[in-house]
Amino acid sequence: MGQKIEAKNGVRINIEDIGAGKPIVFIHGWPVNHKMFEYQFTELPKHGYRCIGIDLRGFGDSDKPWDGYNYDTMADDVKAVLERLNLQNVVLVGFSMGGAIAIHFIARHPTSGISKLVLLGAAAPCFTKREDFPYGIAKAAVDDLIQQTYTDRPSMLKNFSEIFFANPEKLSSEFKIWNLSLGLSASAHATIQCAIELRDVDLRPDLAKIKIPTLIVHGTNDNVCLFDLARSMHDGIKVSQLVPIEKAGHGFYYEEKEKLNSELVNFIA
Repeated sequence: MGQKIEAKNGVRINIEDIGAGKPIVFIHGWPVNHKMFEYQFTELPKHGYRCIGIDLRGFGDSDKPWDGYNYDTMADDVKAVLERLNLQNVVLVGFSMGGAIAIHFIARHPTSGISKLVLLGAAAPCFTKREDFPYGIAKAAVDDLIQQTYTDRPSMLKNFSEIFFANPEKLSSEFKIWNLSLGLSASAHATIQCAIELRDVDLRPDLAKIKIPTLIVHGTNDNVCLFDLARSMHDGIKVSQLVPIEKAGHGFYYEEKEKLNSELVNFIA
C-alpha cells in the first residue's frame, strides 16, 4: 500500500508498505527509488515479514524540493517515517547510498527502534578515495557523473548501469528499460546534489556508534562501491558479519536475488 508521510519542512515522503509481521525498512541507492527492491518485496512477505520501502526526497514518488539532499536531512526523513508508522524492533536495510544513510541514521538517532542493520553494497564509510583512505573510487569519477547529469542525464544513467551489473549482457532489454525508468523518475537536481554528498562525506566516525547486529553483503567484483569498502565497514562495526558474494557486481540485489533473499531471511530470523 502506497502512502505519503510528511517529514522535514512539509516534504512528503512516499512509502510502500506490504506484508505483515516483523518490519523491514528499505532505503534505496543512487539514483533510483524503492522499486529497485521489487524482487525482495515479492519474496520476504512470504516468510512473515512486513516490507516498507522509502523513496528518499527527490526520488521516485516523493516530493522533490530544492533543499535537503544531505545525509542529516535524509536520515531525519527516515525517522519521520518510523515515527509515523510507530515502528519498533525494525530491521533497517540500506543499499549503496541508502547504506550510507542507514549508517548515519543509527549514529544520529541511536534510540530509534532499530534492532538489526543490513548494508548491501553500501557506499560507506567513504565512497571516494582521500589521502588517508585509499579504497573508494576517484572523486574525479563522481565529478564526471555530475557533469554528465547536467548535459545528458538519460545517457549518464544508461552508461552507469553498464558498470552497475556484473553481467549486463545477460539482462533483458525490458529489464534495462525498467531500470532506466527508476533513475529517470528522480529529480535531476536531487541526482546531482546526492552525488556531491556521496563524493564528499566521510562516515568513518559513525561506524563505532553502531552497536546492533549488522550484516554486510557485498559483491567481490563491485565496480561502483569497491569491495575494500565492505572490509572497512566490517573492521569498523564490531558486531558485524561480512558475506561476500563471489564475482557479483553492484547490482547483486537482482543478479543474485535468490542468494541475497536467503541471506536476509537467515539474518533476520
